[in-house]
Amino acid sequence: MKRSMLFIGVTMSALVFLGAGCGSDRGAEDLTVPGAVEDPTGNGAGYNNTSLNSGSGENFGSGSGSGAAAGQWVSPSELGTADKDGWREADPSGNRLGMPVIYFKYDEDALVPSEREKLDRIAAYMSDKPTLGLVIEGHCDQRGTEEYNRALGERRANAIRAYLVTKGVADGKIKTVSYGEDKPAAQGSGEDVWKQNRRGVPVPMIIPQR
Repeated sequence: MKRSMLFIGVTMSALVFLGAGCGSDRGAEDLTVPGAVEDPTGNGAGYNNTSLNSGSGENFGSGSGSGAAAGQWVSPSELGTADKDGWREADPSGNRLGMPVIYFKYDEDALVPSEREKLDRIAAYMSDKPTLGLVIEGHCDQRGTEEYNRALGERRANAIRAYLVTKGVADGKIKTVSYGEDKPAAQGSGEDVWKQNRRGVPVPMIIPQR
């Protein structure tokens, strides 16, 4: 009997220790991604080095350069094929008008303060642009099953959508899609790679006026 009680006590202690270790690792996780690309075309009109709402232009950032390659809106004739609702990608350069990537902690869909600040700026930028919508892409790193990661990507995209709605962006101007682990931003393994892939990507769209 004493031997059984001792075994149970040791087992419970081990479980408490392991649980505490997992919790401390997750709480201390840093969302800073030094190598992440916020301005994929490299034209200096990205989120990190420009003001979103300065001037009267239509581009998200107002940095150097001109035309779509610098993350500016273009005429409808230059946009790609519309989806079933008539939405077209606003920035054919792939720069997403310089909008920032939103990062998440491992296996979580909660928005931390640094990422909410990015979304505050996106909401402010969209406030006077009735034809600008967003498709929010949800992404994960490759750990976990494909089914689980698809669901997690969906929760991340929906968390971004819900937050933007609280900041005044009309729900009808936002769509979501989850790619799970299928479209990594960085290839390989290890935390330096994984933290770049745990993300939500806002893709600005031109939407038809009703």
